Amino acid sequence: MIVTHARSGSASERELEALAIYMGHSMRMQRECYDRRTKAQKVEPAVEMLTAINLRARAESARKAKPFDAQLAKSAQ
Repeated sequence: MIVTHARSGSASERELEALAIYMGHSMRMQRECYDRRTKAQKVEPAVEMLTAINLRARAESARKAKPFDAQLAKSAQ
């Protein structure tokens, strides 16, 4: 249960490795045997990261488009 909790939180790789050593097993065993998170829980950080990247890219794209849109509006008058 502690491995699942640690892997669900913000434990670093260093902390997870230390926990594995302290518990007397390998990182592989820790991942394969003791991590009881669902697949959805395991991929959630990747989904959150991709969402954040997408939002930043859209904001950057919108920021770059505004000066062009303003010039286009002026030229249409």
